[in-house]
Amino acid sequence: MQNYEALLENTAPLSKNVKDAANSVVRLQKAIQKNTENGNMTEAKKGLAALREAIAQLQERTEVLQAELDSFDEQEYFVSGDFTQQLLDACAEKNVNVKGEKGVYEMFPYKVRILGDSEHPAEVYMDRKKVPSYRPEYVAEMIRQGQIKLNKATFNAASFMEELAAAYEITCLRNGHRIGSTQTLTRIYKNLALMARTRKEYDMQAFAFDLSRLFEAGTEAWITKNGTRYDFGTSRDGAMGIRVLSRTGVESYISTLRSMNDD
Repeated sequence: MQNYEALLENTAPLSKNVKDAANSVVRLQKAIQKNTENGNMTEAKKGLAALREAIAQLQERTEVLQAELDSFDEQEYFVSGDFTQQLLDACAEKNVNVKGEKGVYEMFPYKVRILGDSEHPAEVYMDRKKVPSYRPEYVAEMIRQGQIKLNKATFNAASFMEELAAAYEITCLRNGHRIGSTQTLTRIYKNLALMARTRKEYDMQAFAFDLSRLFEAGTEAWITKNGTRYDFGTSRDGAMGIRVLSRTGVESYISTLRSMNDD
């Protein structure tokens, strides 16, 4: 079983050795330059001899570090499932809620995909962005910090409800349905983010995150300025509904929206 934290522990002193040797090379180079500028050729030549020894030592220490890093098989780390399990363990320790299996996980509001088999290189994606890390602890912390940042961001439930209501009405009209009919949130989203460029900047994950905060705000927040009350429909089928997660970890799947005043 491979463990990145064990690799990190093994390479820490080796990395320090490389750093110390590199610092010596820099220090000697500066001394040589200074002695040359001052015309002290004797010290400059002594410095060059010492520099050659320092460079040789740096090369030797670099090769030792390289051998340790090469002993870690990144592809096997992913294929074996060790990376995935250690990532899930790290998420559990950091109270990051995880839903999913077989390399595709929702760590609300992010979708995390883990690749790594005979056909795919070892890669991790957070939504559409590749995460250049093989360290589960680092990836879990990145997700946790992202969640903290999003939760701290200002969210105006009233403004979002107005935008959602407007998109709902457009959806009704486009489908030839009366205001008050039930509309799916996926259709409403397409009318909320009409342009492909807008959908790229404001994707379904971001929409789900805003819905989660609105949903958590409670039914009093589901009323527009003109007094129209709205209601969310829930679904037991995760494939049909949008998964929303409260800050306390309560999971819900909401799939539809409808105006209540015209029933």
